[in-house]
Amino acid sequence: MEWWDSIPSRYKIILAGNLSFVICNMDKVNMSVAIIPMAQDFGWSPSVAGLVQSAFFWGYIMSQLPGGYLTSKHGGRRVMPAGVTMWSLATAAVPLLAGTVPGLCVSRAAVGLGEAVAPSAATDMVSRVVPASERSTAVSMVFGGLHVGSILGLLAAPYLITNFGWETVFVVFGAAGLAWVLWFEQLMAGIMASDPETAALLTADRLGMSAAAAAADSHSGSHGGHAAGPVSGDVPWRAFLRSRAVQALMYTHFCNNWFHYTMLAWLPTYFTDTMSVDLMHAAQTALLPPLAGIAASAVAGPTADALIARGVPVPTVRKIAQCTAFLLPTACLLAASQPTDDSSWTVALITAALGISSFSLAGLYCTHQDLSPKYSSAMLGLTNTSGAIPGILGVAFTGLLYDQTGSWPVALFYPTMFFLLTGAAVYTMLGSNAPEDYDVPELNAPFAFEARVRGVLAQPKAALAGVWQKLQSLLPQLPRRGGSKKQL
Repeated sequence: MEWWDSIPSRYKIILAGNLSFVICNMDKVNMSVAIIPMAQDFGWSPSVAGLVQSAFFWGYIMSQLPGGYLTSKHGGRRVMPAGVTMWSLATAAVPLLAGTVPGLCVSRAAVGLGEAVAPSAATDMVSRVVPASERSTAVSMVFGGLHVGSILGLLAAPYLITNFGWETVFVVFGAAGLAWVLWFEQLMAGIMASDPETAALLTADRLGMSAAAAAADSHSGSHGGHAAGPVSGDVPWRAFLRSRAVQALMYTHFCNNWFHYTMLAWLPTYFTDTMSVDLMHAAQTALLPPLAGIAASAVAGPTADALIARGVPVPTVRKIAQCTAFLLPTACLLAASQPTDDSSWTVALITAALGISSFSLAGLYCTHQDLSPKYSSAMLGLTNTSGAIPGILGVAFTGLLYDQTGSWPVALFYPTMFFLLTGAAVYTMLGSNAPEDYDVPELNAPFAFEARVRGVLAQPKAALAGVWQKLQSLLPQLPRRGGSKKQL
């Protein structure tokens, strides 16, 4: 197709990332819908349902740092299809393992293991092939696939459940992920043939480059210079942890994901409970926030890029975007938590809150590349580790709190408002978007606590070695195997 061949390779890669995120969120929201008939079939309480939904994040948090490292080393082009394959197979296996809560939790944790690499892999591909002038738009387009996935999942899941049973949802959605992998490999083969330079950028080992060389190699440029320290070939985790900007980013990511994960998991149940609607109508109502998110994403990225092109400082643009994403939703949730007989008003406020929060795509999610194109994927793995904690604690905590209080505002809205407010304050006052060099040796020196930990661990190790030597001295000397041979 001529029109397809004429599209620049970087736009095809953005589309591929967008579609992978569509499938990614389809496989997240499928459980938030299927959990309702599953809980009825198996007799689960809200606490058990929250535990099942949080199991996804057990695997999700475990893969963040390894996924960030592997993506930096091998490129998102290689890591992304491996992750999609893993989570799609685990999704399709849910009906086989759902007979017991532990089995279901294991399968959902495996979905989390696969999906954990998607943000780092997508960020890596964008940072390698998309220039800085298009960064906000590209990130908004790729991560905007999450909203599309929520919509498709919330549309398809109730239909499949109603007509074919909840098991069908997981089989169909798993097959969609495997189909994406086949298409993506064909796409990469085409780019290799028609645009080998871009294909090489996608697989280059960035850990062996200086920060400046990585930025130049990816055509990403920068909005400020910095000296390049020695190249270690490893991910500078200690330098990340010492950086105040990264610390602020980790907390901001935590707050952002508390909002999204608790809402994603509990909105269909909330609508079913408070609006007295059936599963189909609850899921259809839950479609509204992702629709608003698509609209906000389409505005946030291009607007941020336009402001930067007009000379507005990058830090100013990022902080405006992030404060918009946190403070306006806080006001909406505060209004939604007030008693009212007008359920449509509550739905409108929740929809606005989740839609406006998509401005994080022009703030939080661009900051990793602002700080370091070279290490953006590994850094996202680190901040997404803190961002995965709400998936484990927040989702389960919401169910437990609702069990205890019977109040959705107390369980769902008030904790979210606290984190949105504090997240906006931390990102604004402590965050930074100026490029940083994490290859400086002093920044990667061991922390003081590491020596103490090694000392504590060395004591039992030495004691065990002494015991082993004592045992060896007490044991009789056994003849070696084949030690004596009859001479012929």
